[in-house]
Amino acid sequence: MASDSDLIVNVDLLVNSESRLKGIKKELENLDNRKDDMRPYWGSGKIADTMGDFVDNWDKYREKMLEGVENVGKLVTSTIDGFTGIDSDLAKELRKAGRKR
Repeated sequence: MASDSDLIVNVDLLVNSESRLKGIKKELENLDNRKDDMRPYWGSGKIADTMGDFVDNWDKYREKMLEGVENVGKLVTSTIDGFTGIDSDLAKELRKAGRKR
């Protein structure tokens, strides 16, 4: 029976989060390729200049978001590895203890 002090980790949720973060990272990386496809539709003059400025600013913020997603992804992966490793170690110890009885 679990008490209030027991730690419960939903590894499935972590694995799902890791997968989704990889997808977000891929999309953010691919956005760079799409901006060049859109340039011909901006026209010329002030609108094209303004859109160019917007894209340049977006690139800066996109890079920051990409860094954040990568960092969170690394933390999630480390958490998965840590808890699955601990769980495996505990299971081995329980099996050893059961054999000694």
